[in-house]
This record gives sequence, structure tokens and C-alpha cells, in this order.
Amino acid sequence: MKSEFNTVIAAMTAEEKVALLTGSGLWRTASLPQHGINDIVMTDGTYGVRYSSAQIDGSEKWSMDDFISVITQTADQVSAEEPAAKGGSEALFSASLPATCFPNGSSLACSWDVELVYRMGQALGRECQQMGVGILLGPGINIRRTPLAGRGYEYYAEDPVVSGDIAAALINGLQHEGVGASLKHFAANNSEYRRTEMDSIIEERALREIYLAGFQRAIAKSQPWTVMSSYNRLNGVQTSQDPFY
Repeated sequence: MKSEFNTVIAAMTAEEKVALLTGSGLWRTASLPQHGINDIVMTDGTYGVRYSSAQIDGSEKWSMDDFISVITQTADQVSAEEPAAKGGSEALFSASLPATCFPNGSSLACSWDVELVYRMGQALGRECQQMGVGILLGPGINIRRTPLAGRGYEYYAEDPVVSGDIAAALINGLQHEGVGASLKHFAANNSEYRRTEMDSIIEERALREIYLAGFQRAIAKSQPWTVMSSYNRLNGVQTSQDPFY
């Protein structure tokens, strides 16, 4: 299998490799039929499959610049205590296909029920298959180090053992249905405030015993198809540019 991949990659032009890395819009990878590579639809799955037809299928395919522009504009309006302009944020988050709303991450972890979470992963996988989604962007297992974290509801626990076991159960259920998981955000993405600029300063012992241990446990028990890099810096280096991560 590895030799087949190497043969395909060797036959690609630089432009084709860049296209494969950057994708076609925000939620879809590039299609390279000349190399037998189909596109893959990815979408969020915090507590259900969020499939925005306009962004993924229509003429309104969003780029990352579009996404950041709308989020920034809405945040500025909220900070200024102004009513958010209609259109941008509504187009970003509305017009989604109907999907089941499952319990969020913190509720799942409180159950301590890995079999239940496995079955939820299967149900998510079946809904993804119906919508043509190939990779669900989750689960998120960053440590809940403070109840004030902006995505605390999405993450499982303050304990890496619980986080790793719950994540592995969901991933195994999801991937049993032929849909890939994207374990995230690797690593130490524990604040939403300026998350693309902030620097998480963590000593090695705390990093290994707390912030990385959940990822290690989940990966060992489930082999997720993908792992999503985090947005922050970690000890001074952007995680997506650090060869260690």
C-alpha cells in the first residue's frame, strides 16, 4: 500500500500536490481524477453532523478567508455592542441539512459509558454516509482546564484517561461505519481567546502527563484516520509548524 502511495505522489506535479493540501473551499478536498483521487467532504460534528449545503455544494463555497472575515466582523460588532449584521453569520451557520442533535462532549464523558458512546459514533457515521461526508471533524479532546473555556462543552473532561477512552469509543463507532474521524486539536488548544496567536507555555511533565496523554490513549485504542493540528503556539512554536507535533 505504501509503495502505491509513493508511486502516485511521485507522478504528481507541484501544483497538484498544493491543490491536494489546500483543498477546494473550506470543507472539501481537491479532486484529482487523473490520479484516481476523489474529493472528500469534511464537516463539523460537535454534537451532530453540521452539513451546510450552501458552503459545501453551492456556488457559495467558503474559503478560509471568507470564514475568518465573517467571524471577525461579527465579533467586532458584538464587542461594540452593536447588532450583528444579517447575512454573514447566518449564511455561515444556517441552511444546514436536518441532523440528529446528540449530547455534547461533557455530557458524554459524565456518562462514563463507552459502549453508549460507541453506538453514538455508529449513528453519527450512518448520518455522515447519508449526507456524503467522508470525515467528521471530531472528537475534540483538549483538557478542560477551566470552566470558562469557550469550547468546554465540546471537550470531554479534565482527566486525560476519561477523555482518551470516550474519544476512542466514539472514533471506533464512527470508523466502523466507514467514516473517518479527526481527533483534535493537537495540542494544548485550551482557550478560544486569540487562539491563533496565543502561546500555551507548558512544562514537559505537565504536557506529557496531562495535555498529550488523552491523545496518546485515544490513538492507541482507535487509530483515527486523521488528527487535526491546533491553532495556537505551544512553547513558542506554532503547532502546525513544529516537526515534533
